[in-house]
Amino acid sequence: MKYTDAMTLVSKFFSVFISYKYLLLQITQREIKSRYKQSFLGYAWVLLSPLLQLLVYSFVFSEIFRFPTNGIPYSIFLFVGLLPWIYLQTSISQATMSLVASSDLLRKVYFPREVFIYSIIIARGVDFIFASFVLVLFILFYHIPISSTALMIIPLLLIQILLMTGLSLLLSTLNLFYRDIQYLVTLILMLWMYLSPVVYALSLVPNKYLFWYKLNPMVGIIEGYRSALFNNAFDTGTLLLSLVSSSAIFIFGFIVFKKSEKMFADIV
Repeated sequence: MKYTDAMTLVSKFFSVFISYKYLLLQITQREIKSRYKQSFLGYAWVLLSPLLQLLVYSFVFSEIFRFPTNGIPYSIFLFVGLLPWIYLQTSISQATMSLVASSDLLRKVYFPREVFIYSIIIARGVDFIFASFVLVLFILFYHIPISSTALMIIPLLLIQILLMTGLSLLLSTLNLFYRDIQYLVTLILMLWMYLSPVVYALSLVPNKYLFWYKLNPMVGIIEGYRSALFNNAFDTGTLLLSLVSSSAIFIFGFIVFKKSEKMFADIV
């Protein structure tokens, strides 16, 4: 990619947050409010959903299969991998269908269509932050010391958001042209979870598959979160691979989205 093309890409990306910040805020608020509207438990689902998954996975993989976790309580080990995965899964699932679900707005009003994608990722990010408070309580309960390496969570989260945004832009575009993409995404996300070290440690992956396994960008991200919180040595090679692949996916997804954008209103 040429320097001028890269600068144009960066300019288009940030222009939404500058020129359309009010619209982005309004749609984000709509996403947050509408998700739990008229539900009995309301915003409690933000905490209840990951806790229920934690309970089931903890029982299965600590009592039945007994995966090793290098001395870390399994519930903590699992929660550190499960929270970012839920963030990715829910964001991509919802973003894939966002353009189709907003067909009326696509036909009537012009604004950068990526606003829909960004609003979903931000709204789900709010859920992620609130659910993370539960993780903090678990860490305090088990008396796990928090070191300065925990600050690495911030750049790791940015890498994950880059990955999610790129995939969301790409899949939402494809789903507008081929509506069965949304069903394929559900299947892929399920398989992707078990091909990522969410419920098990990276050390369980056989060496002969390790190189190919680490091509999965979520491997470096999830392992990075655990290294940051548990003060383990970082696998810088895997982290760098996650950064490069996430950046490439974002650039590709953004370019495909913007080139197809002018056709959205006609297709939807």
